[in-house]
Amino acid sequence: MKNNFKLFLLIAFISFFEIAFSQRIAERLGYPKDAKLLIIHADDLGVSHSENMASIKAMEEGSVNSASIMVPCPWFPEIANYAKHHTDMDFGLHLTLTSEWKYYKWGPSYKSDSMASYINEQGYFYDNVSEVVSKANPDFLKAELSTQIRTALNAGIDVTHLDAHMGAVMATEGFFETYIEVGHEFKVPVLLSKGMPALKSSKIRAMLTDKNVILDAIISASPNDFEEGMEGYYSTTINELEPGITCLLIHTAYDNQEMQGVTIDHPNWGAAWRQADFDFFTSKKCADLLKENEIVLITWREIRDKITRSQD
Repeated sequence: MKNNFKLFLLIAFISFFEIAFSQRIAERLGYPKDAKLLIIHADDLGVSHSENMASIKAMEEGSVNSASIMVPCPWFPEIANYAKHHTDMDFGLHLTLTSEWKYYKWGPSYKSDSMASYINEQGYFYDNVSEVVSKANPDFLKAELSTQIRTALNAGIDVTHLDAHMGAVMATEGFFETYIEVGHEFKVPVLLSKGMPALKSSKIRAMLTDKNVILDAIISASPNDFEEGMEGYYSTTINELEPGITCLLIHTAYDNQEMQGVTIDHPNWGAAWRQADFDFFTSKKCADLLKENEIVLITWREIRDKITRSQD
């Protein structure tokens, strides 16, 4: 009975904590607490030239207003140069521990023999999260993440936030702690949302401060949504968006020979998928739906500057 009561108190505290944080965040950003706030966020910049060019166009001419960059990837220098000269754009880092494509690979940014447990026999990151969890030594995770962040900063990127490629840096409680720790160290928000199981951990909760932001929801298309049609899925998503702070994760690239080669034998999140994302989020229909539903687009830069780095 005593344990059940403790569990009840923990659940009640979590619910209160989430509601209070959500309301305070909206208001601290200068919006009504019942506003529909949305970040339309493109992942995987740096992975290829196609990904970079499509994402830049979607940000400059479409409804995409935020993106994250993969530092270890081959086309990082191109997007880093763009970000350096476009400091008004909202660029975070897609912290990377995996290399999932069949022939297109990359490895750690922290060049040290201590990273041996993070790579396969060919010297690349593993292609799946389960191997990262089972083989990677967590003692060296912070060195890798910090190197990725410093590499971006040294390249002139005004890093607005951190998130996780394939969720790898969130895959264990220990990894999650390091993820939050580097966010605090570099004074940038990390992607967190109410639905994350790790946030039920008292140890993780104890690390959070009023400088952290917990989103109400993270939304991303599934393979089934892709099969049924992205336009219908995204239209429904926008029409049914609830009040609160939501991050819509997408992937924008051109379905060209380069991207087809990168994603060969990998139809999910492949070239056609990324073209469909690009097509919708650069369309007039998308812009009209956002306006009709009175959705306010916000950025991680706002969150960083008004909350994470605020002096109040």
